[in-house]
Amino acid sequence: MLRPGRLGARPPLPVLLLPLLLAARGAAAQETELSVTAELVPTSSWNVSSELDKDSFLTLDEPMNNITTSLGQTAELHCRVSGNPPPTIRWFKNDAPVVQEPRRISFRATNYGSRLRIRNLDTTDTGYFQCVATNGKKVVSTTGVLFVKFGPPPTASPGSSERGLRHACCKCPGTFAALALRVFNLLSTRTSRVEEV
Repeated sequence: MLRPGRLGARPPLPVLLLPLLLAARGAAAQETELSVTAELVPTSSWNVSSELDKDSFLTLDEPMNNITTSLGQTAELHCRVSGNPPPTIRWFKNDAPVVQEPRRISFRATNYGSRLRIRNLDTTDTGYFQCVATNGKKVVSTTGVLFVKFGPPPTASPGSSERGLRHACCKCPGTFAALALRVFNLLSTRTSRVEEV
């Protein structure tokens, strides 16, 4: 008799001993001596979850790409992960969940993980984008920067320098130029993380 919901379960001990006890009672009624010996034999059972855990993995296959592009263009950010069980992937912009917008912002699962696509880019799309993948056992994440500029890069005039750009941005904090400089300085920075759950 198996209990529902338990793999490899064996009948409770009283159920196993009941036929022996009944036989002993019947034998006693006939005034016959009966010796009952019970030996507990361990049964083999396996824990299904530990078998699944053995084959479980989650890997960040590649850090997320950084993108610098212009207004009106399309950007694609890729989250390249693999795992067993297959991971669930969430997208964040500046630590807030990415909200899909019909015909403009979309993300979908791919054979390599997930892809976030943003069409008709605006400067407000500039930010840190993070994908977080989890399979219930592990969590991996990677972050990339999307920088949307107004137009083609300005041509350098004689005597101009990066110091001049920094100086100009410092004179007007809080402007787009200050944000642009901050993102520019972070474009080469990539962050990836692996955590145990």
